[in-house]
Amino acid sequence: MQTERTRPRGEAFRKGVSALKGAGITSPALDASILLGYVTGQSPGAVLLERDRTLTAEEQDRFETLIKRRSNHETVSRLLGSREFFSLSFRTSPHVLDPRPETEHLVQGALMFVRRLAGRPKILDVGTGSGVLAVTLALLDPRVFVVATDICPKALEVARANACDHGVSERIRFVRTDVVSGFSPEARFDLLVSNPPYIAAGEFPFLPPEVRLGDPYPALVAGPEGTEFFGPLADAAASLLRPGGEILVEVGAGQSLTVEDLFRNRGIRGVTTLQDLAGIGRVVRGEK
Repeated sequence: MQTERTRPRGEAFRKGVSALKGAGITSPALDASILLGYVTGQSPGAVLLERDRTLTAEEQDRFETLIKRRSNHETVSRLLGSREFFSLSFRTSPHVLDPRPETEHLVQGALMFVRRLAGRPKILDVGTGSGVLAVTLALLDPRVFVVATDICPKALEVARANACDHGVSERIRFVRTDVVSGFSPEARFDLLVSNPPYIAAGEFPFLPPEVRLGDPYPALVAGPEGTEFFGPLADAAASLLRPGGEILVEVGAGQSLTVEDLFRNRGIRGVTTLQDLAGIGRVVRGEK
């Protein structure tokens, strides 16, 4: 029975869409359907097939709370605590960068390389964040062993949880360290991958609210130029990769030529850029 505190799903959905539109959210209907499905335990499509079904008071309260938070530009993945990446579900938190589709190009490039290797390839994932690179690579190639590093202990907690969720924790070692510290001179890897911070400090105020307010600043901003992390990553590749090993890094739009030159100046060979579906240079790779 409907009360003053509850309403049919269809009505709640319309009010949610209206609130999100008023807040300038770019996908109000999609977001409202996802949040309504989340509170009712159904898929976004299925939940609206029963538009006349009345929400419980608890469902109504939770939905209204989520709509208010989304109106304040919290991302849907933050509200749900998870995000899809490479068709896999990953936990997220305010301490890690929200996984983005662009990073899937980095996974694809890495897989193309390691699948050409014999034996048990060893991968170094620098700045692992939520662990999407380490976990996805370990899951898609059961031969690999990954050492995943991050300077943030809260990020490593999320990454460890994701590794456990996907059953690959035995093949990933998580290490709290910066780009190059914490490894002995004898450490050697076949592949170094990284999605480092690459936003220039001056660009930060102009980022979309969902990014500026949702992602941790240190995971976004590299420094005044935005390319400050790529030199240390190239140095790490030079010291930690086996001969013939590769480095693959995600770069920001318009940064690929700068990063290519930086890699070549540090002795990285065969430097090329992989483009995304929009033709933007997204992943710079090279060989020791």
